[in-house]
Amino acid sequence: MKKFILPVLIALFLDASGQTCPIPMAANVFKQKMNQLALQPNDQQKLQLAKNMLQGSCLLSTQVKDLASVFAGDYYRFEFCKRAWKHTFDPGNFFDVYDAFASFSSALRLYDFVTNTNPAPSPGPPPGPGPGTPQAWYPNLPYPSPSGYKGITGCPLPMADNDFEFLSKKTVNQTNDGNRRIEALKLTGSNCLSVSQAMKLATLFDLESNRLSFMKEVFVKLYDLENYSYATEIFSNTPYKNDWLAFCPTAIDPVTVPPAPPAPVCEVTPQEYEEAKRSISNVSINSTKLTLAKQIISTKKCFTVKQLAGIIELFSVESSRLEVALYSYDYCINKSDYYQLTESFSTTGSKNKLLDFISTK
Repeated sequence: MKKFILPVLIALFLDASGQTCPIPMAANVFKQKMNQLALQPNDQQKLQLAKNMLQGSCLLSTQVKDLASVFAGDYYRFEFCKRAWKHTFDPGNFFDVYDAFASFSSALRLYDFVTNTNPAPSPGPPPGPGPGTPQAWYPNLPYPSPSGYKGITGCPLPMADNDFEFLSKKTVNQTNDGNRRIEALKLTGSNCLSVSQAMKLATLFDLESNRLSFMKEVFVKLYDLENYSYATEIFSNTPYKNDWLAFCPTAIDPVTVPPAPPAPVCEVTPQEYEEAKRSISNVSINSTKLTLAKQIISTKKCFTVKQLAGIIELFSVESSRLEVALYSYDYCINKSDYYQLTESFSTTGSKNKLLDFISTK
């Protein structure tokens, strides 16, 4: 992170000379504590240890920067640096700390905090919560409220925050992203969650790629789907933010696949029908005429009952007429009217044979 507005910051921090912090932490002690912080399995536990470490301690700005660099995500870096500000020996050099952040917006957020904070007159740690007051396990982000939401929903109503806090404990207590994903999916799979509740679960993951994967997997089952843009706050890297913003609109309103074009109409045109009849009529030998008629019918395929009746009438032998009628059934496009071909026969036997054949179909 490049240093920014340096002259303003130097003047600002020189004015913070009232920030009492008498002796910075010794280098050997600092190195030991930094190693302890690096061994923690996730950013949440690192932050808890760092808060304990700050009590009664005094750090150089460079030490604050080194400790901030141990955190995987900018959100936890911010929470640590916000607390470390009151324990900084050389506040005039605090601008060095901004280089520890991956994004400019996170550094600017810390800058806003520092410029709006009046340093305490003593180096003591900031007051902790009172007795019996629970500490939130998720970072302080601008979470969207589902109250009064009127947009597209993925489930009926989100669970109450108190119930969510209680049921989330299993996920919070896991020590790696794999186990966190298992527990988080159990929770989202059996309950209706809001976008803010899903965001809080996602912040438990150390890797932002795992956060993105989890949010994509549960998104369509969340309540206030159109609040998805708030979830960019859980990512410090721009590519993940952009990926999320590109994913959500299509998940809410999937791209409709255009219907396949209708199949071409199956038919034998009047011109083709007349040519077929003419070709069959030009053959005088009955057996050859019968073979040609079958060949034309199987090639053109899409004859109506009326057209087939016209071809059958080209044969003078009753048995040949019946043979054409039986053969042509699979190439007729209005089979429900096939019984009408019985009118093409002069004998009851031929009529009955055709009707029996139709009944088997």
